[in-house]
Amino acid sequence: MRLFLVLLAALLLLPVPALAQRGAARGNPKELIKQAERLYDQKKYLEAAEVLEKAHEASPNPDPRLLYNIARAYDQAGREREAIQYYEQYKAKGTDLTLIKRADLFIDRLKLQLQKEESRAAATASERKRLQEEAATARKRADEERQAARRADETNQLRLKEAYEDALAARKRMQVTSFALGGVALVGIGAGTVFGLQARSARSDFDKATELDPKLAAKTATRTNALLADIGFGVGVASAVAAVLLYPKEPLPQPGKPRVTLAPAGAGAGMEVSF
Repeated sequence: MRLFLVLLAALLLLPVPALAQRGAARGNPKELIKQAERLYDQKKYLEAAEVLEKAHEASPNPDPRLLYNIARAYDQAGREREAIQYYEQYKAKGTDLTLIKRADLFIDRLKLQLQKEESRAAATASERKRLQEEAATARKRADEERQAARRADETNQLRLKEAYEDALAARKRMQVTSFALGGVALVGIGAGTVFGLQARSARSDFDKATELDPKLAAKTATRTNALLADIGFGVGVASAVAAVLLYPKEPLPQPGKPRVTLAPAGAGAGMEVSF
């Protein structure tokens, strides 16, 4: 689209003093329109619209079609709102019915285009809001899961600590029991030794006795002491074996640390981890 040549003719018909006065103050409208035409031909529509606005301001009695050309330049530049504004101004001041109908069509097109852009912008904003809400929900869920995992870990650590303390207490009880059985073993063996010596002494008295009563007394003492010695040795040996079996052989591992153990009968080795 080229600018209307009638604008130039209208400007030439203006009184010289008016043109000189306004041209000195704001620029020569004729030159501005020519400059706008060149910019429009170079597809510099926004610059052309701005220069035409200056020409409109500088003209003492601007032709209304200049408003139409400003609207067209803004329309080509993709500035819908400015284009609609100048189309509306031309409709209010213009007299060319053909241009008024075109302005109506352009206004309808631009308004529909703006509605589509606003709908796209609203859809984009709605989608952005939805994504933000989903991201916020995901962050909240992740925080809740981390907190739940932390609480579960704290509960597990507490349970492990309690289990370790219980195992440690049981180990100490086994050690005390083992030591007690060891003491019983020593007492039993000691008692067996004492009664064994007494049985030997009674046996010697039995061999030396020449009368019936002393001999029977020595025999009874020998049997009694021998029985007591056997009981003492039996208790001592049984207690010693139990003490050896009950005494913990391996150190109690810390929770979560691996411990290497041997398989039964030397068949291999394994790893045990306490949790």
